[in-house]
Amino acid sequence: MKAIALAICTGMAISLLGLQHPCRAQASDALRLGIRGGVVLGINASQVDGDDYAGYTKVGLNAGFYGQIPISPRFFVSTEILYSQQGAKSRVRQGLPLEFLTRYDYAVVPVLLHFQEKEAINFGAGFAFARLINQQRFANQIEQPDASICSSRPDIGIIQPEYICLKRQNFMVTAEGNYLVTPQFQLNVRFAYSIVPMGYYGSSNFVNRGMYHNLLSFRVRYVFGGKPKT
Repeated sequence: MKAIALAICTGMAISLLGLQHPCRAQASDALRLGIRGGVVLGINASQVDGDDYAGYTKVGLNAGFYGQIPISPRFFVSTEILYSQQGAKSRVRQGLPLEFLTRYDYAVVPVLLHFQEKEAINFGAGFAFARLINQQRFANQIEQPDASICSSRPDIGIIQPEYICLKRQNFMVTAEGNYLVTPQFQLNVRFAYSIVPMGYYGSSNFVNRGMYHNLLSFRVRYVFGGKPKT
């Protein structure tokens, strides 16, 4: 719930910024969407729900390529090919070593439907497919063996509390807001959450001992191609 509230507040802040955009003085009907492509660079602030650690304390890279295709004067579909560093990290306390850190690197392909509310603002929602390409786990700053890979839910009646396994594929729901500083330079805030478990942990308090990715992304996007009329 905290993540959803934060995403809503961020979207409201972007909308308020849009009220000050110089394009607001122009008729919004003049907007013309086009086929566009670009690059994306930013950070993830992530956690894994179900691993007994809370807080968006794991920071990682989010970078890749972007494309969009209009389907009406105010709606367009976008997709990306991303390298996304996700995971979880226990809070650091003075005088104590880092207790727990996981790094999960994914190749991610999101597909979103956007509504261009103003010339400077658009919102999108959709789904993302993620493929695990690398993992690292640390306890008290000592690297641990990789978690096993599981293709289905384990028998939760017999797994041990320390048991952990990861799925190769993950599916997430996503929502985002974009503020167009210029037609080419955009600021992006995105929220994503696993629809199905990304893995299983014997001590998880979630249904069927599942674990779920939960992340906020803060990115900049530089886009080429068609642009709004001026």
